[in-house]
Amino acid sequence: MGCGMLSTRAFVSQENKDGAKSLTRLLEVSDLTVNFNTDRGKVQALDKVNIYLDKGEVLALVGESGSGKTTLGRSILNVIPSPPGEIAEGRILFQGHNILGMEENECNTMIRGKAITLIPQDPFGSAHPLFTIGTQLRDLFKTPNRNGREMETRMMSLLHQLQLPSASDLLRKYPHELSGGQLQRIMIAASLLPNPLLIIADEPTTSLDVTVEAQILYLVRQLVKERGVSVLFITHNLAVASKVSDRIIVMYAGQVMESSPTTSFFTETAHPYARKLLECLPNREGEIKDIGGMIPNLINPPMGCRFHPRCEEAQPQCSFVKPMLTQIAPGHWIGCHCQTVQTRMRG
Repeated sequence: MGCGMLSTRAFVSQENKDGAKSLTRLLEVSDLTVNFNTDRGKVQALDKVNIYLDKGEVLALVGESGSGKTTLGRSILNVIPSPPGEIAEGRILFQGHNILGMEENECNTMIRGKAITLIPQDPFGSAHPLFTIGTQLRDLFKTPNRNGREMETRMMSLLHQLQLPSASDLLRKYPHELSGGQLQRIMIAASLLPNPLLIIADEPTTSLDVTVEAQILYLVRQLVKERGVSVLFITHNLAVASKVSDRIIVMYAGQVMESSPTTSFFTETAHPYARKLLECLPNREGEIKDIGGMIPNLINPPMGCRFHPRCEEAQPQCSFVKPMLTQIAPGHWIGCHCQTVQTRMRG
């Protein structure tokens, strides 16, 4: 590993040393490797990914399309289609239990749509066009232990909390009769009905205008504050991540590049790829820079650091030695061989 680096696995257990932090750890993903078999070869979608998420925390996964963010979210729900997908290695601990070791029925009754729920990217593609909103929400909430009155009271309360007026009328409508912002709020309500511990929000504001997007981000933060739910917020937009998250993890081509508290991420960004992403944000003159190049073909990805073919700061070892995640400041982890990072680690 060199330079006395800590192992990648230390990243997910870094704050468990005194036992206090372990009491708040909700999710821990260790060495997760996911492949997809295609006619042209095996796509290495995730390569030994390590992340953790604490109770009541919002973690943003950012990176370009194809970086593995959605694959990671689907792996946590254990819904990678097999074939062509396969979880080749790793474990996903949720409240100390390995989701990948559960039977399918156990996942359906305890995890998916129960303890862990999903806010989809496309609300219109996720809602059934032939059933009213009320019918779809009631089906989600229906269990042998709940009566109809409790169901209606809880639904109306949630819709009111999500700032949806005339909830009783709205429940009688079909998805196509609602705006994108209204339907996305319905998706949030659906994700909250089971009282989950974790919500995976997969690009939930991509199809919304900026005004509605701001409202949704505010609602997410309020729900975390009031309910103590944790959120894995998947986005390609760093500006969105800055408004909603407590921590940011940057992914590239199936690998974690950097992890940092949001409060310091934008001023102390260390990885060359993360800095390139920041340069893509419009400056005061409205200019936007391009990273240059493209995400590599994951059937035959580059050896070493997968970003090195596009990196202006690449060192010789970047082309053949995969960098390990290393802590360069409290809560700030990075996987990089570049000279700037090595200087900071020595300092």
